[in-house]
Amino acid sequence: MSLLTQYPLWLAIFAVLLGVGYALYLYFRNDNVAFEKRDRIIMASLRGLAMSLLAFLLLAPMLKMIRKQTDKPVIIFSIDNSESIKSGKDADFYTSEYPKQLQNVVNELAKQYDVDVYLVGDENQLVDKENVNVDFSDKSTNLSALFDDISLLYSNRNVGAVVMLTDGIYNIGSNPYYAAQKVGFPVYTVALGSDEQATDLFIADIVHNKEVLKGNRAPVEVKVQAGKLAGKSAKITVSDDKGEVFSRTLQISGNQYFETVSFLVDAENPGLKKFKVDLDELDGEVTHKNNHAQFFIRVIESKDKIAIVYDAPHPDVAAIRSALELSDNYEVVVKSVEEFKDNPSDFGLVILHQLPSQKHPASSLLSQIRQSGVSSLYIVGTQTDLSAFNGLNTGLQISQGKNMVNNATASYNNNFMLFSFSEEAQQLLPTLPPLQAPFGTYRAAVSANLFMTQRISGVETKYPLIMFNDVNGAKTGVISGTGLWSWKVYDYVNTQNHDAFNEIVNKTALFLVAKNDKSPFRVRHNAVFAENAPVEFSAELYNDSHELVNTPDVKLSIKGSGDTTYDAQFSKQNNAYYLNMGELPVGTYTWTAKTQLGNKSYEKSGTFSVQEIFVETANLVANHDLLKSIAQTSGGKCFARNELEKVVKEIKANDNIKPVASYQKKYSMLLNSPWYFAAIVLLLGIEWFLRKWHGGY
Repeated sequence: MSLLTQYPLWLAIFAVLLGVGYALYLYFRNDNVAFEKRDRIIMASLRGLAMSLLAFLLLAPMLKMIRKQTDKPVIIFSIDNSESIKSGKDADFYTSEYPKQLQNVVNELAKQYDVDVYLVGDENQLVDKENVNVDFSDKSTNLSALFDDISLLYSNRNVGAVVMLTDGIYNIGSNPYYAAQKVGFPVYTVALGSDEQATDLFIADIVHNKEVLKGNRAPVEVKVQAGKLAGKSAKITVSDDKGEVFSRTLQISGNQYFETVSFLVDAENPGLKKFKVDLDELDGEVTHKNNHAQFFIRVIESKDKIAIVYDAPHPDVAAIRSALELSDNYEVVVKSVEEFKDNPSDFGLVILHQLPSQKHPASSLLSQIRQSGVSSLYIVGTQTDLSAFNGLNTGLQISQGKNMVNNATASYNNNFMLFSFSEEAQQLLPTLPPLQAPFGTYRAAVSANLFMTQRISGVETKYPLIMFNDVNGAKTGVISGTGLWSWKVYDYVNTQNHDAFNEIVNKTALFLVAKNDKSPFRVRHNAVFAENAPVEFSAELYNDSHELVNTPDVKLSIKGSGDTTYDAQFSKQNNAYYLNMGELPVGTYTWTAKTQLGNKSYEKSGTFSVQEIFVETANLVANHDLLKSIAQTSGGKCFARNELEKVVKEIKANDNIKPVASYQKKYSMLLNSPWYFAAIVLLLGIEWFLRKWHGGY
């Protein structure tokens, strides 16, 4: 511990002189004082010391203390909670003996280390280490997300090791082998399940278009696999609500059989069509659950045309085009502003990349867009003429003093409700490369809906990065920066796919292309929900002045199969409504929403489906080679499921897993010290007592 002051420490001499001078003046200014000389010296010393201590506080002294803190190693348990674990032949073991063994191992390590336990499946869930409850209910497995979360949450922690208990089967996210290389500590893997080919016939995957034009026939591919069933035959049947649409008998030609069954289904009536795929259930199969699956196809009236008009060639244009063309719902036209001679009213959405610009004001095109009421999406960049852009009434004004840019990272607005956005994409946003956003002051209209905001130099701002607005019944969107192509590249590098980038582009386009609902009461939701995803609704209510209000309550009733009914009430958020029904059972549902504003009653109704996820039961052959590779690369070891006790011994024998001592500096104002205050009071108290004892005043 040491003493610091905001002023030179030698000034303390004046504090001492002040205390001594005051004491001498008080006790020695008059020789006729009744106190004895010895008593006067003692009392003067007490008073002088107390006054010196008080005067010393004028220098704002601080105490600097160094404290030692010992951090125990953290052992992170990752427990696979997906359906594939209990779907094999050892299901009884995993539902009875395994949980007990697992809890014993966690308890044993918790005596010496800090232990955090995560259940891994649809998402990573931190659970109570004293009551680890595994139910193997998750419908998918994302092993790579675990290492991403560890890198983020434990960057400043003394992590000793990760213990992974899994069969190595993952069906979402990237390859966990590469994700595990981000962490700098050993990963001990426990291989669950069996890596031997099981006796099983199953639907491995179904490939189909999610949308198809009315009157067309949609191609579908069902990938069928079988193990140890050579010589057997099985029938595959595809049916819709009217009956069988396709069937065929499959001859299983080997013990490792694979075949892609291709066929076409009719798209007659607009709407959402549900199809069931069934394989015969054969004797000896390890499970029959993966013999059945379902898929949905949305039949649409016609394709929506989207035009991408650009000021100059840019990689953003190609990235956006590739994302849009993945959907059969869109016909995409890409032209420079000089080449674009089409009528904007022929399109459902016009995307303008860095237009208007100084070189291409595009006044005629912009005027036609406004007059036709076509939805528009403006991508603002360094070539954009901001003064002309500010006059377009998009709902965003950008005041720029200097022609400079900010590196703006995306931040998701949790209050955004125009459409849903997946958790995976939300988590990826903060790590995406920044866009090049114009430097300046951003002012968004009150009516604007902010999808993403800008984070500049790590500081959250209210500046919109992606926003939407409704101008005289026409939808507009603004992306305040260029560099979207880098998002696509980054997405692939980290996840080996473009799913998050494609979701951003397609959901933005889908909202803008969708025809405006002119009714005062509007309800939005997805047509299909996965069974492990929450069923979410958003709603808007407008008064006679076309202002958003959420004063009245909005009630929702959902009816499922049979007499099953769910009743709920929307919550009120930002002048609108939101409702999360949680996860619902697989099936098709109808809903009715009701509200009343003044003397007017409003009612909306519709349908949606909850789709079964079969990826966990599609393949039950464990990937133990992956677990061995992860352990070997990280400096850990791979153990069999009956070697859980060896994991404990291995961790305790690792000399690198040990407590870490850290030293922290702590500063405290001396004025706040109770001991310092007590010393002054004690000195003055003793002096007062002596004065009274000797008859003083």
